[in-house]
Amino acid sequence: MSVGLAAPLSPRPWWRRLPGSSARILLGLAAGVFTGLFFGEGAAVLQPAADTYIRLMQMTVLPYLLLTLIGGLGQLDHATARRLGGRAVLLAGLLIVLSLGVVAVMPLAFPVLESASFYSDALIEPRLPFALGEMYVPANPFHARANTIVPAVVLFSTAVGLALIGVPGKAPLLATLRALELAVVRVTRFVLLLTPLGVFAITAAVAGTMDPQTLLRLEVYLAAFALGSLLLCFVVLPLAVTAITPFTYREVVTVGQEALITAFVASSAFIVLPMIVERVKDLLATRAMASAEARSAVDVVVPISFVVPNAGKLLTLLFVPYAAWLAGDPLSAHGLATLFAAGVPSYFAKAQVALPFLMDLVGVPHDLFQLYIPSSIITGKFDSMVTVMSLLALSLTTAAAVSGRLQLQWRRVLPAAGLIVVSTALLVTGARLLLAAGIDTTYRTADVLRQMHLPRQDLPSVVLAEAPPPEPGAEPRLQRILARGVLRVAFVADRVPFSFINAGGDLVGMDIELAGRLARDLGVARVEFVPSDFRTMAGLLAEGRIDIAMGMPYVRELLPQAAFSAPYLESRVGLVVRDADRDAFGSVAEIRSRSPVTIGLLVDSPGMQGLLREHLPGVELRFVELGTPRGFLAGEMQGVDAFAMLAESGAAWSILYPAFSVVVPQPSPIILPVGVATRRGDRDLADFIDDWLVIQRASGDLARARDYWVLGQGALPVTPRWSIRRDVLGWGVKPPPPPPPPLPAR
Repeated sequence: MSVGLAAPLSPRPWWRRLPGSSARILLGLAAGVFTGLFFGEGAAVLQPAADTYIRLMQMTVLPYLLLTLIGGLGQLDHATARRLGGRAVLLAGLLIVLSLGVVAVMPLAFPVLESASFYSDALIEPRLPFALGEMYVPANPFHARANTIVPAVVLFSTAVGLALIGVPGKAPLLATLRALELAVVRVTRFVLLLTPLGVFAITAAVAGTMDPQTLLRLEVYLAAFALGSLLLCFVVLPLAVTAITPFTYREVVTVGQEALITAFVASSAFIVLPMIVERVKDLLATRAMASAEARSAVDVVVPISFVVPNAGKLLTLLFVPYAAWLAGDPLSAHGLATLFAAGVPSYFAKAQVALPFLMDLVGVPHDLFQLYIPSSIITGKFDSMVTVMSLLALSLTTAAAVSGRLQLQWRRVLPAAGLIVVSTALLVTGARLLLAAGIDTTYRTADVLRQMHLPRQDLPSVVLAEAPPPEPGAEPRLQRILARGVLRVAFVADRVPFSFINAGGDLVGMDIELAGRLARDLGVARVEFVPSDFRTMAGLLAEGRIDIAMGMPYVRELLPQAAFSAPYLESRVGLVVRDADRDAFGSVAEIRSRSPVTIGLLVDSPGMQGLLREHLPGVELRFVELGTPRGFLAGEMQGVDAFAMLAESGAAWSILYPAFSVVVPQPSPIILPVGVATRRGDRDLADFIDDWLVIQRASGDLARARDYWVLGQGALPVTPRWSIRRDVLGWGVKPPPPPPPPLPAR
């Protein structure tokens, strides 16, 4: 009887080989993408569920961190701590420096982006001070825990854990800490069971509502992150290990290949920690380095180094320079240094906790953090893979150090360093060329501003060449306005976003809209707009040639001639400066170091000059009247360092001239209220305007006008997001109205 070979088993599909949780997460991801594409904007109803999942994920982070650090350090003895401490810290520091180097160079791959944005209230908020004492040394650890001051929590936990090493009878306490840690882990595992649902809700909301242009811009971050991960995982970290240990590149890469693949698929390095420990011990045995000290080093270093910032965690710091690039305000060298100094201790916790704090610290708009969560679905796989390689690198180098096999030889270090530098340069250069060719970075925000228009209203208006002559008579101002049926309004021309000419040739802006609303509520038939400036407005009011002046700032020199309404805008004075000078004008101390400083003004206003001198003490200021900022922004005023104006107006001008930015010098910005001015003595009109502003504020019309003109909300034309339900299947689409019936034949 012949025996034939058994037919080979057909390999299982790739999705059947995945761990169960990974398969469910991928299913949730796919279902979320389909749901978002199918329902479009209707998928936004899942946003509360997505937010709830994110909060649940963050809930156990700091308790787990505190318990792990205290228990993990407290269980060591003095001999083990002394043996491993210094060497492991030095080697971990080397890997951290290499990781931060990759994070520092990867933004060079971002293509050139000309960008500017509408005014944001974050512009006037002072940046968080980088105070080492307050950040790292907690006067109240419970306050640090409640306010998510991660570095302070880390220092407190580390200090308690180290102190426990020499405490007698610590076993019951360590057992209790271990039990609490297991309880927190069980809570975390329960939350992880919800991960497929959380991924589904997040992905559906993002896929259904995210602007396609934002998705295209997010490709820059995803591409840079993926390339940086591959650079760290297969070039920088392995070559660093081979440069100072007897291990070869092939050994370093292949020893953890199973762990690398598993961590990438499952988006988790935690589940492969035992695998890493066993594979490293096997390699040590192959190299005849499996001494008791070396094996003990691996047992201790791998779990502890998973808690501390490693290369995989630190790579997510790349999101901060990406967000700064997207906002049109790339991080300077000082900003990167601040990010790294605070980022390393902050990353003892998860990025979801640390990144908002770090973005506030370096002045990146906080609302861009919403892009991080959907991007982490993809980047999480790469940073898990890099985390595994980081743990492998630290355990191998530490084991070599305690075994006496660490070798610092220039013939090994120099070639490895050269390969790292050349590979990094080639990768960054190639990535920049590919991203510049494949990503649309066309600047369109200026066109959005120029296309802004007034809300539909039936009240006609006209712009006069000059103010009409004074009217004879002594009737009250309100009675005169109603008798003539016309409201005469002075405005400052070319003052975006308050009063300017749009692309259609119409006079528009927040002040123009409010004047039209006021005229309509007064019951007049028409508005006559009179172009003016702040110096002549008060004179026109005093002569009775105009009724009101819009957008009048509260300046002392104008008080004798004009009566101000209650302010409808609490503004700050900003300085419009060249992008290269942005940091140099961010604080009074920085401006003082540049003294003398020449500042342009719309008019020669002693009141404004006095305010600037008062709030910029110690700065030698020189003032130039320019009338309009256009010459300065066009580069024709080389001797002028900055242009002072309302911060809201400065942000709008920076949209039209994106090579400039508006800054509000800290720590004491100039508050400048803006209101409607009337002639002193026209008490009836002034009382009417005050009461009218109360109604406008209560009804929300004043806030809506500010949101549109100042913040740019709704400036882009709103078009329904593409969806399968509406655009493919035609569900929910209202049929066009029937044509009108034909006229009867005569």
